[in-house]
Amino acid sequence: MMITSFVENKNPKRREPGDSSPSLPQLFWIGLCLILVFTLILLPFGVYWPLSNSIWVLLIFFLPLVFLGIHFTKTQGTKILLAVVFALLSGGNVLLFLGDVIGYKTGFTSQFDVLPENVHLSLGVRYLYLREFYLDETDSGTFESHLFVRRRSSATMYGPLITFQYKRIRSVSGKDTPSPLYAICYSKEKGKCHISSLFSGGVFLKEAIWENKNSKFSQDTNFIIWKDRLDSEYETKGIYSILFLIFLLTLWAVVVYLPTFK
Repeated sequence: MMITSFVENKNPKRREPGDSSPSLPQLFWIGLCLILVFTLILLPFGVYWPLSNSIWVLLIFFLPLVFLGIHFTKTQGTKILLAVVFALLSGGNVLLFLGDVIGYKTGFTSQFDVLPENVHLSLGVRYLYLREFYLDETDSGTFESHLFVRRRSSATMYGPLITFQYKRIRSVSGKDTPSPLYAICYSKEKGKCHISSLFSGGVFLKEAIWENKNSKFSQDTNFIIWKDRLDSEYETKGIYSILFLIFLLTLWAVVVYLPTFK
């Protein structure tokens, strides 16, 4: 008589990460949080910081996001890495577009109806529009220079050759501005641009964006890149930025749930 016995294993084999599918709702919410939290972290930088600095912020904060995504792959699978990619795209959208729109529309980076003699009180804004001013045709002219001069430790880097036009901005009241204030526009090489009297401001510059060594302007001169108000342009940019964010969130939901439908 043959007796067969079964011995119970007190230490069953540990489940491997790929042995079972992760919970879809849990996967969706973790990915959604990665996208939204990364977006919200970068939003203040998109509002206040210039683009050149914001790119470094994106790279610095992206590294912890990648490590966090790799950590979640142990329990949620490799699909969570797509949420990391969507978070990066959403962060770029905030830094390039949505943050700038919010700053302009809320007044964090823009001021309107500023008197020329009060410009020194608005040195921290990115967009500045004036009232009760006039453009002094007697103090105007044209010059050529290379755009975006960047000095490094061992060399000087130049941008393209640009033709600049300028006109002095003065107050209708006759009050002097604490620092000289000029409206400028620029075009490539021998091109022409127009400083229209119908406009009232634009992008505010606290320093020159050209080689200033032989320039007639003093070191404390402020400039405004003269253009029309950007209200309609920023409304359009804001709408497309929000739609892009909604598209990314919808795409993440599709990536998570669509394979379950047959």
